[in-house]
Amino acid sequence: MKQEDYFRLVEICRRYYEKEQTQAEIAKAFSISRPAVSKLLSEARQLGIVRIEIRSIYENDDYLLDELKRVFGLKGGLIVPTGAAEESLNRQMIVSQAADYLAKLLPDIEKWGVGWGETVRDVINELEIQDQVAGKEQCVCPVIGSAPTAMQWMQTNELARILAEKLKSKPYYLHAPAFPVSESDKNLFMGTDEYRQVSEIWSGLDAVLLGIGSYPTVPDQATAARFGNILHERKAVGVLASYYYDTNGNFIDSPTDFAVRIPLDCLRSAKRVIVVSGRNKKVRALLGGLKSGLISHLITDDTTARELIRLI
Repeated sequence: MKQEDYFRLVEICRRYYEKEQTQAEIAKAFSISRPAVSKLLSEARQLGIVRIEIRSIYENDDYLLDELKRVFGLKGGLIVPTGAAEESLNRQMIVSQAADYLAKLLPDIEKWGVGWGETVRDVINELEIQDQVAGKEQCVCPVIGSAPTAMQWMQTNELARILAEKLKSKPYYLHAPAFPVSESDKNLFMGTDEYRQVSEIWSGLDAVLLGIGSYPTVPDQATAARFGNILHERKAVGVLASYYYDTNGNFIDSPTDFAVRIPLDCLRSAKRVIVVSGRNKKVRALLGGLKSGLISHLITDDTTARELIRLI
C-alpha cells in the first residue's frame, strides 16, 4: 500500500471510530461513496490498523517537536505525521488533529483571541466541544478588525461568533475595519466603548489562534496604502495578525500603517499564541514567524518540521 493511501485510511478510521462521524459524512469529506468508506473500514481491520483503538505505525516524531522547542522556545504544539500525503489530505489531517489538540486545552482557557485565515476557520469548524467544557466561564473576541473582503475566513467577528457558539460562551465583537484610511479614523474606532472592552480582554488572553501568511499575501492586506514599497525593501517574508516581518523575525513598521488590531505587547503576553500551518509554500514565512518569538505553540506536519530544522 502506498504511504499516501495508508494515511488516508488512518484518517478515515479516526473520523469513524474516534470522532464518531457517520460513513455518509466521511464519504462527503473525501469525495467517495459510502460503500467505499465501508470497504475501507473493513480493509483497515484486516490490516490491523483498527483493534481496540486506532493507531498508526508512523508515530508522532517527538524529536522534531523537541528540537523546535529548543531552538525557538516553543512551549508546546503537535507534529502531525503525514508522510507523502497529497496536499489536500495533508491539510485535512493537520486540521483534524489541530482541532483535537485544541479541544484538550479548552478546560484551561477562559479568554480566546481569534485571528483570520482558511486554516483558522477550518480548525474552528472541526472543533468538537465536550459538554463539561461548553458553557464554562469563557469569552471569545477577534484580535483584528474586519477585512475588506467578503470571504468568511477573513471575517474575524464571524469566526469569533462560531467559536463562542460552540463553547456556549460570550462573543465580543470589533465592528471596525482592519485597515482604516487614516490615523484619525483609527482613533475614532479606538475611542468606542466596544474597542475598549475588547482591548481589556486582549491584555489577558489565555490563547490566540492565528493563521500565518506569506508575503505577498493573498488576498492583499491593503499593503500598498499601509506600507508603500517598505515591505519589498525590507524583504518581508510573512505576516501574523497583519504584522509583517522579515526572514529574521523582525517586524516591519510604517508611518501609514493604521491597522486596528491587538498590540504586539498583548500578543507577547498571551499565555498561548497557537499557529496552525501545514506543508506548503509558507515554510520560510513560518520560519520568520518562529524567529520573531511570538509563536508559543505550533501545529504542523512532519515534513514542514524537518524543513524548518534544515533551514535553521
